[in-house]
This record gives sequence, C-alpha cells and structure tokens, in this order.
Amino acid sequence: MILQASTIQPSILERSPRACSMWLAAIVLVAVVLRVAGAWVLKHPLDSDSLAYFTMAQGLAERGELADMYGQKAFYSAGYPLLLAPFFKALGSSVGAAIAVNLLLCAVSIGLIYRLAIALSGHRGAGLIAAAIYALWFPGVWNATMLAKENLSTPLLLGIALCAVAIARGYRPAGTALVAGLLWGAALVTGGSALLLCFGVATALLMLWRARGRFAPAFSAGLCFIAGAALVLAPWLYATSQMVGRPVLTTNAAFNLYLGHNPAATGKFVSIADTPLAKDWEATRLRLGEVGNADRLQAEALDWIEANPGRTAELAALKLAYFWQPNLPDANDFAASKAVASIRLFEVAQYGLILLFGLLAFRSRQIASDGKWIFAAMIAGFWLIHAAAYIITRYRDPAIPMLIVMAAIPVAAWIERLPARRALRDAA
Repeated sequence: MILQASTIQPSILERSPRACSMWLAAIVLVAVVLRVAGAWVLKHPLDSDSLAYFTMAQGLAERGELADMYGQKAFYSAGYPLLLAPFFKALGSSVGAAIAVNLLLCAVSIGLIYRLAIALSGHRGAGLIAAAIYALWFPGVWNATMLAKENLSTPLLLGIALCAVAIARGYRPAGTALVAGLLWGAALVTGGSALLLCFGVATALLMLWRARGRFAPAFSAGLCFIAGAALVLAPWLYATSQMVGRPVLTTNAAFNLYLGHNPAATGKFVSIADTPLAKDWEATRLRLGEVGNADRLQAEALDWIEANPGRTAELAALKLAYFWQPNLPDANDFAASKAVASIRLFEVAQYGLILLFGLLAFRSRQIASDGKWIFAAMIAGFWLIHAAAYIITRYRDPAIPMLIVMAAIPVAAWIERLPARRALRDAA
C-alpha cells in the first residue's frame, strides 16, 4: 500500500522512484554488511535466551517438538523460534542460518521504516534518511548478531504502525485491519510486551470513525482486526493447551511478574537465585510442572503487591524511567573490552540524538498529525506494559525505529531548505 501525506516540497533529497530504490538497496546492503561483520567479530556464545530459542527451533525442525533446554514447552515466547524452524529444516540447524534470518528481518525492517517515513511526510528523502539511521543504529547491529526475539518484534511493530496509519486514512480499512490483527497476534506470540500495541490500532479506528462520520466502517474494521489476531492466536493457544494442559501465550509472564515484585526486586533484572524462592526452586519447579510453577509465581507476586502497594508503585515508576535510561558502559565493561565499551559510548550518543530529535519531532509541522497520534499511542503502550515486570535495555529496541522515523522527517526538511539558504546568502 502506498500512503501519502505531502507536507515537504521535493528538492535535493527528492529523486526519482528508481533512484530512491537504488539508494534504499544500497542502505540495505550496508546494513547487512555491518551485521555480518558484527557477527564475525563478536561470535556470541549460545547461552540464556539465545540458547533457548535455538533449542526450540532445532527441536521443532528436527523432531517436531517445541521445547527449550530445560524441557519447558511454553516458557520462552515461541514466535521467533517458530520463524526459525522452517529455515533450520531447509538449511540445517545452525547459528549461521539464524543470523541469515536476522538479516532478512533487518531488510524488511528497513523497508517498513522507509515506507513509514514517506507515509508521515510524503517525502522519499525522509524515508532514505530514516532507513540509513536504522542501518547504522548500533543496537540493531548487535541484536542481528545473536538469536534475539527483538529481530522479529521490530518489523512486526513497524508493520502494525504502517497498517494503523492506513486504517486512519481509510485505505481499505477492513482488509488492512485484518492484516494488522495478524501482525498483532504474531507479535503477542513473539513477546507479551506487544499487548498494548493495539492502542495504535484503536487510535486509528477512532480517526476513521471521525473522518467517515459513521461508526460502521470503524466497527467492521475493528472486527476484522480481532479476527486477524484470532487466526494467529487460536492455533497457538490450542497448541499450548495440548503441551502444558492450559491455553497460555507463555508461562514466562508469571516468572517475569514475580521477578519484578518480590522483596529483592529493583526494577531491573534480578536472578531467581536472589529471591526468597531460591531455596527450593529447582525441586519445586519440577514437582509442580510448568503451569503449576507459573501459578505459584503469580500468586507470590500478587500477594507481595497487595502487601506492599507503596513499594509496587515506586518500582513501577523506576521501571518506566529505566526503560529510557541510556545504556552507559561502566568500569567493568571497559575492563572486559575497551573496544566494545567504546562502541557502547557511540551507541549512547546515537540513542541520545534519536531520543531528543524523535520526541521533539512530535511538535513538527512536517509530520502528518494522524501519524503523530498513532505513534504516540503505540510507543506509550509499549512503554507502559514494561512497568509490570522488569527492565533490560534491549526491551525498548523494537520501539526505537518509530522514533527514528519521527526524527528523520524534520532533518529531511532542514536539508531541503539548505539550497534556499545558500542562494539567499550568495545573493546577499
């Protein structure tokens, strides 16, 4: 779908569609080369979440069994390993095959970023700038070098945003809402933090209702959105009911809730070994089973929340602040690797500029107002849901490309004005 909101007059950045396609292909190539080089240099070991996703994808591809290294069926979010499994079956189970999938997802993300920037500005140059920023964005490079679900969460979030803008503008709202529902369902299976991304679609439906002056188009589009989500979620919920005895998105949600709400909670990740449940953790986990242990964790967390409402509110506020906190390297990081720590400083500078220009862009007249509202709703939803558990820096990574899109549009407008300024200066 082609979305237009012509607010910037074409000039030095506005080239022919063919030229823009060539520039976009070059940007994708640069992004891929950087990520391949990063994977070759870093050579991340398979451990923790990466090992879980690899084991799940490998088991599904080779034995038709979805389970992590601990034998859990629905603990880790399944979306990313479900995507990897067909590639593992075709290419063999390897880290290289997973990174190849990450590169494909990166290319898709760049294409979506390009189209979103055009949708919000009507300007291909803004799309190229946004795509280039993402190609060089260090966390994007980092995530692509390992098995991380953020590689899939990012294009899913961007796809939902593009659909939401199309819905708000009345572009085949029912069909587009169906696609948005499919993407939202896939995002939920990939990670529970996608739950409140529906805020963006809800905002788009309200805009559609207002623009059409009738409730029926928005209502029918809303039903299509629900139907799309159900088409993805129903098979997964049925599968988990067969695997663990109850339809669940994941049993990890209760674990995360407990880590965020216990006497040792800090707002950031704490090991289960540092909590009051550490003493008999393994024995109890095996005795209760996956679902039973999740029920136990949820009950413990809710009891603690009820007994400590003040501390719960304080932790929620801390988590919302930590979500946006720069990922500053410390002395230990420099001791481990000065090169990596120095690159991390570059990442902090990148992040600071993206955050600053991205947030300021919400006041820019160059950006279509419907896009502003939709982006604000999606970013807010993605942010607020993280107050429920704990914060790890990479959890915010899927939302940053939306700020990149916002930031790129005023920059493109500023570049457009350069020739006029030079002409005035020469004339003077």
